[in-house]
Amino acid sequence: MTTWDSYRQAGRPRRIRGGDIPAPHPVAWREQRKARVARPEARVIEPGAAEGAVVNLGGLKVDLDAVFTFVLFVALLFIANLGTLGAAAIAGAVPLYLVARRKKLERVLIARAFLFVVPAFAVFSTVWSEAPKETLKFAIELGITVVAGLLISSARNQEAVLRAMGLAFLTYIVFSLVSGGTVAVGVGAGGNAFSGLTESKNLLADIASTGVLVAIGMTLMAIRSRSWLWVGVGLVTLAAGFHAVTAARSAGALLGLGMGVGAMLALLPLMKVGKAVRAWLTTVVAVVLVAVGLSYRWLAQMMIEWGAQVFDKDPTLTGRTYLWYRAADLIQEKPMLGRGFYAFWLQGNPDAEGLWRYFGIESRGGFTFHNTFVEILVTMGWIGLIVVGLTLLVGVVALVRRFVVRPNLALVFWVGVLLYQLARTPIETIGIAPFYFSTVLAFGALGAAFGRVDSPRTVRTVYRPAQPRIVQVWPVEDVPDGWANPRWSPATGSLRLLRSDSDAGR
Repeated sequence: MTTWDSYRQAGRPRRIRGGDIPAPHPVAWREQRKARVARPEARVIEPGAAEGAVVNLGGLKVDLDAVFTFVLFVALLFIANLGTLGAAAIAGAVPLYLVARRKKLERVLIARAFLFVVPAFAVFSTVWSEAPKETLKFAIELGITVVAGLLISSARNQEAVLRAMGLAFLTYIVFSLVSGGTVAVGVGAGGNAFSGLTESKNLLADIASTGVLVAIGMTLMAIRSRSWLWVGVGLVTLAAGFHAVTAARSAGALLGLGMGVGAMLALLPLMKVGKAVRAWLTTVVAVVLVAVGLSYRWLAQMMIEWGAQVFDKDPTLTGRTYLWYRAADLIQEKPMLGRGFYAFWLQGNPDAEGLWRYFGIESRGGFTFHNTFVEILVTMGWIGLIVVGLTLLVGVVALVRRFVVRPNLALVFWVGVLLYQLARTPIETIGIAPFYFSTVLAFGALGAAFGRVDSPRTVRTVYRPAQPRIVQVWPVEDVPDGWANPRWSPATGSLRLLRSDSDAGR
């Protein structure tokens, strides 16, 4: 007969006080130990792999975040060709998406409320604006653009968002390559540069460079999830975008693209190291970037010289230096508050008309000072520049901190995009143009620092065995008083002793 002493001390079941009690059969006891209910295990859903807001339409699962992203970016990229129809599509898509995500809207907007300081200051500038109606109109459009960026970066399924974004950029680049538009560029040898569907090679290069960054992020996520079809789509988008940006011969776009891609490649291995190492290396990179930002004049001069050597371009970067010279006089006239948000580049303004005529802009629109700091100083003054700078600083610090604490591929993409945008601020207007894809991505990157709605968390799941729990109860004859558990209800996990049938008649 098997007894309690036949078991090892470590694996022996708990024994109830008494004499020689037959132990369960060894085989049955081993099965019982294997079939016990395990403790809840922590299962972490990988960021980006969680399902988003999926709607079932006739058996077809549709991700609302992906649909909105695709529609929004198609309208943003083709807005120069669609005109009013593109602006109407953007203005209509954002409110519809707000309604679709109304249950989580409060969490999205409150956590990112400080980013609305920029459009709020733009609206407030109507008080002193030289063209208050236009300022109010463009400020509201800027607010809609900011909301769109925050909604995209807060979407739960970032992989689906990047796929939709990549398809939109691939669509635009393919149409641009088919159109084959070019513009004259350079001095000396001169030549033509690829401009695609636009009349600006810089705009085409900006779109293509951003498409390359999106393709890299989409491909990395597809490799992780082993979605080989999307890996192929990402590689095609990557090749087409890189061909377009090199054909556009834009020095600023290539330099910014190099910094963005370099940042993404540098952040990938940091995802696997410890938090302390990641924090130290990220801090070093951040200090270097701050130093580069403070010396933006040197960076702009380097870009001028590099562009002139590589692309045989005008040493003034196609007249940008004259633009900045004229802007200096405009800033001195109203240094503190500026002329009002988007109150300068308007038809009928003598200063704007003179610059358009000087540069041969027959459309008399779609022109900037090609410098983010100069553009802000002219339109919103030094106070506006401080507001934008502080907002950017808080967002960048929060984004870096989130990557250090909880790194993932989505954050790698957003950091790369933001660095690409910041690298181009000395020669382009970034982050304040309404209904512009770069503005959406800039605020989306800043908003990504505050997580996603229903972001993946540690989920407690209980393991339930396939076979029922085995319990073996033995009848006990002549139980002495006080021998069993004295509690009225048995303790959790204890054996319950039942009287035999022979005791029923006593």
